[in-house]
Amino acid sequence: MKYSLSWLKEFIEISLPPQALAERLTLTGCEITSLEQVEGNWILESEITPNRPDLLSHLGLARELAAALGREFRPPRWLKKQTRPFISHGDPLPVTIEDGEGCRRYVGIIIENARVGESPPDIVGRLASLGVRSVNNVVDITNLCMIELGQPLHAFDLDKVDGQTIRVRRARAKETVTTLDGVLRELTPESLVIADAQKPVALAGIMGGKESEITSSTKKIFLESAWFDPKRIRKAVKAARLTSDSSYRFERGVDLVMVQTAAIRAARMICLYAGGKIHRGITDVGNLRLHARKIMLRPRYAQEVLGMRIYPAQQKKLLQRLGCQVKGTSRRWKVEPPSWRSDLRISEDLYEELARLFGYDRCLATLPPALRQNITSKWKQPEDLSIARRALLHRLLAEAGAQEIMTYSLVHSEDHAKANSLSGGFLQLAEPLSMDQAVLRNTLLIGALKTVSWNIKHKSAESLKFFEIGRVFRADTRTSPPLPKDPYLLSLLVAGTTAPAWGVPAKSLGIFDLKGILSFLFDRLQLAPSIDLADAVYFGKQANIYTLNGRQLGAAALVDPKILAAFDVPVGVPVAYAELEIEPILEAPPVSLKVTPLPKVPAVSRDLAVVVSENSSYKEIHSAIERSGKPLLHAFALFDRYKGKQVPSGKMSLAFRLAFSDGDRTLTDEEVAAAYQKIVQNLKANFDAVLRA
Repeated sequence: MKYSLSWLKEFIEISLPPQALAERLTLTGCEITSLEQVEGNWILESEITPNRPDLLSHLGLARELAAALGREFRPPRWLKKQTRPFISHGDPLPVTIEDGEGCRRYVGIIIENARVGESPPDIVGRLASLGVRSVNNVVDITNLCMIELGQPLHAFDLDKVDGQTIRVRRARAKETVTTLDGVLRELTPESLVIADAQKPVALAGIMGGKESEITSSTKKIFLESAWFDPKRIRKAVKAARLTSDSSYRFERGVDLVMVQTAAIRAARMICLYAGGKIHRGITDVGNLRLHARKIMLRPRYAQEVLGMRIYPAQQKKLLQRLGCQVKGTSRRWKVEPPSWRSDLRISEDLYEELARLFGYDRCLATLPPALRQNITSKWKQPEDLSIARRALLHRLLAEAGAQEIMTYSLVHSEDHAKANSLSGGFLQLAEPLSMDQAVLRNTLLIGALKTVSWNIKHKSAESLKFFEIGRVFRADTRTSPPLPKDPYLLSLLVAGTTAPAWGVPAKSLGIFDLKGILSFLFDRLQLAPSIDLADAVYFGKQANIYTLNGRQLGAAALVDPKILAAFDVPVGVPVAYAELEIEPILEAPPVSLKVTPLPKVPAVSRDLAVVVSENSSYKEIHSAIERSGKPLLHAFALFDRYKGKQVPSGKMSLAFRLAFSDGDRTLTDEEVAAAYQKIVQNLKANFDAVLRA
C-alpha cells in the first residue's frame, strides 16, 4: 500500500526525515519497499503482511508510528468532529441482515439532494498521488475515506434500489449481477450479496452493481459501511475471480468499531462537497457487541522467552502504546488488545509485539529455557535421542561445508516428469492458484536443481553443497482411494568445482565428494548403514542404496544430464545428489563403539592388484577380502580402478592396499605371505580373479 507523508502528518507530528522514518518502520516489521517524491510530497510504499489489516490506512500507520516512536496516539480534533454522530429526522432505510455469520454489522446513511460531479482539485490530487483515479465527488470520497481510515464504503443510487429496502443475504442458485466492471456474473450460494426487494445490487465486500451505480443524474445516495466475514469474502473472491481494494481489506478483517465512524465521516464530506443533506436517521444493525479478548501475560516469563531485559514497567508502557488495556499486578496481567488489532489473540502474539517495539536489534543471543534444558540433559529417552540427533544432523552437515536451503513444497505440474521421479504418485491441488504451484512435491530433487541452476546463473559460488530437510508428499497407491504420505527426507547435493589453492588446481565435485560427506555424517552419528549398487535407476543413473538395519534409507547418484538440462543446469556441470529418509536415522540406536589400543609395532603393507569381470560386485569383493584376511588383516582400501587397453575387454583392474598386524608382536614374512595368498585364492575361486603384474 502507498502512504502520503503529508497525509500522515495530519494524524501525528513527524520530525524525522523520510529516509529515517522508512528505516524506523522497517525495523519494527512494517517494511517500506520504496520511497519516492511526487510533486513535493513523499510517498512511502509498504508490503503489508496478511495479519496486519490495521495498517491498510493512514490512520493505522499513524498509530504504528506513534507506537514505534514512543508517543501516545490521540486522533486529531478534526477527525473527532467529523465522526461525531449527528441528529437526524425521519425513519432510516429498512435493512435486514439475513446472514448473520457473513455480516456482523451494517451501517447505512441516506443523503438527499446531492449534486454528483467532479471532485475538487485537492481530493483529485491526493488520490492521484497514491495512484487512484478520480471518478466523481461521491465515489472519490468513499475511496478517500477507505484509504484514510481503512474501512471500505460503497454508495448506491437509492432511486435504483427496488422497494427502498436493503437485504444482506446469500445469493440464490443461478442469480446474476452485473458488476461495475460491466461483467455479468453468475453467483453461487456461498456468495454474500446486497439485495433490494427483488434482486442483488452488489457483490458484498467486493464490487457494487452496475444498475445502482452513482451517476451524474443521482440525487439520492445510500451510503453503505459494513463488517463482512473475511472467510466468506475470500471464498467469493476466488469463485468470482474478482478482487478490489475493498475485498483486499475485507478478506483480512476490518475494525468493527470503525464501521460507523467511517460512514459518518464520508457522509459529512459528501454533504460538504456534493451539497447533500442528511434528513433521515442512521441505520445501524447487526451484532454491535465487541467480544473482549483477555490475554494472560507474565512479564518475567516474557523476558525469559524473548531473551531481552524488558522490565515489567517497560512492557506495560509498550503494550499501552499499542492501545492495549493492561490490568493486574506486576506478576500477572490481563491484557485487552484494541478493536483494530484482531491479530493479537494469545500471549505469544504479545511477546512478538514487545520484541518488535523494544527493538529486534537489542535482542541478546540466548537460547530459550526449554531448549537450553534439552541441550544440557542426558538424552535418556528415545524421543530425546531423536531431537538431539536431528539438531546434530544440521550441525554436522554445516561442518561438512553444506549450506541449508528451503524450497517450496508446491511445484509445477510438469516438474515431476522433468525430474524423472520414481518416488510414487504425486498429489495435485484441487484449486491451485497457479500452474507453478499446482502439485505437492514428491521429491526434494526439484527444489535442489532449481537452486543449483539459479546459483550457477548468478555466479554466486564455484563450489555448491546444499542440503535440505523437508517433507515430501506421496500418494499411497496401496490404499483405495490413495491416501497421502508425508515423510521427512534429507537431500544432499554437490556440484561445481573446488576452489584452487597453492599448488592444487581446482577439480570438479562429484559422487565421491558426496559419499565423503555422507560417510562423515554417519560416522559422527555413530551409525553404520550398508551400501550397495542399485539395480534400478535413481535420478537418471544407477545409484548407491543406503540401508540401515534392513530398512532402505534412500540413494545417492550422479544426476542424468537430461534431467539437468530440463532444469536449466548448464551443460558440463556434474551434479551428485542423495535423498534419504531421516526417520530411520533419527530412531536407530547408535552403533556400539569398540576401542582398542594402538599397536606398538607398525603394520606390514602389501599391494594387491587383481583383474575381475567388470560386472563384479564391489560389495561382494570387499566382503570376501575381509573374511579371508582374518585374523591378521588389520585394514584395507581400494586405491585404483582401471579399465582400458592393458586389461582384456569386459574386465577391470582393482588395486587394494592391505595392512597386516597382530597387535604387539612383529609379523614374519611367512605369516604375511600366507595371509596374502589366502586372500588371492579366495578371490580367484569366487570371482575368477587374476593377479595383475
